[in-house]
Amino acid sequence: MKYKTGLRKKIQTVWIITLCWTAFGCVSFLNQYFFIYDLLTLKRLSGSFPFWGEFTGSIIFALLGGLVAGYVLVFKMGSHYRRKSFAFGVINSGFLFIITYVGLAVIGLLIIDVVYFSFQMPFSAALSKSIDNVLFNIFSPSFFINVFLFGLLVSCTQFMLQVNDKFGPGILWKFITGKYYHPRQEERIFMFLDLRSSTTIAEKMNSKKFFVLLKEIYNDMTEPILNSKGEIYQYVGDEVVVSWPVEKGLAGNNCLLCFFGIKRAIEERKEHYIREYDLLPSFKAGLHIGEATVGEIGVIKKDIVYSGDVLNTTSRIEGQCNNFDVNILLSAELLERMQLSNEYQQTALGEISLKGKQEMVLLYTIKDKTSCPH
Repeated sequence: MKYKTGLRKKIQTVWIITLCWTAFGCVSFLNQYFFIYDLLTLKRLSGSFPFWGEFTGSIIFALLGGLVAGYVLVFKMGSHYRRKSFAFGVINSGFLFIITYVGLAVIGLLIIDVVYFSFQMPFSAALSKSIDNVLFNIFSPSFFINVFLFGLLVSCTQFMLQVNDKFGPGILWKFITGKYYHPRQEERIFMFLDLRSSTTIAEKMNSKKFFVLLKEIYNDMTEPILNSKGEIYQYVGDEVVVSWPVEKGLAGNNCLLCFFGIKRAIEERKEHYIREYDLLPSFKAGLHIGEATVGEIGVIKKDIVYSGDVLNTTSRIEGQCNNFDVNILLSAELLERMQLSNEYQQTALGEISLKGKQEMVLLYTIKDKTSCPH
């Protein structure tokens, strides 16, 4: 169940890529068709250019190309490129496509020609003629143009995927549509995640190694956050702030699934962390729900920023984890909105006064029974 959301988002991304490629193929064909049509009208060319047959072929080719490219970039290369530099993903994807396209074209044309000519002449002659025909096709200007254009299209697709990752899933679209150009109020769930004993850990290693450790941890956290429909709002040193629209955060208890998913993802790489850093990272988390003001801020470096009491309260809830010696705390206000199944064990810790707040806040801690020792 926990992977269904991530799978659904990947499938949606593949379909978006496919639709964009199909639109590109449609526009490209129409441009080519009307260019040739004008030449035929001016009698610079002779013959005819049938529209529907060629148009249908172009659309089918673009549709299949989009599906294949989307599948490879999202399902096969997505996690790999996320761990590489921005430029590497863009250049490498286009380069791999060109190599693959040329290789398949050469092999495909050679096999088809050999089979076809073998019915007309001896095999050795058929092979020789097939090689000549393949060389003629792959060295033609139109072949090079097609390879270059589709290689560029693959690189542009990977570029947009990485830009989307840079802002966070869905955030780029919010910028494009201007959803938060004017500030607005939204009810949201926030989770503040803080690396335990970060000061002690940082003192035991140099700053570069500590940075590499954080980078690995954040890489391991990414999939659980995406699978729970969370939005990474901020990285603040060794702290991560994750946010959900209320309906997404409450659906299937996604905000809790996120925390326990991160915990499992890190524990699955326990041997690696102990071998490389002599420790197993762990996080403490605070969760709360409330109204926040959200809007675009900045001129040169624009960002979508949240503000409001809900963020201050969530941060202070997370700060109480050490006092109660627990890894996760959430407010009663949030817990009342959730529908917990028997797999979770909740414990009330009583009302406490949070710094800067007059009202008492009732806190709970949650345990995932499936991960508890028996």
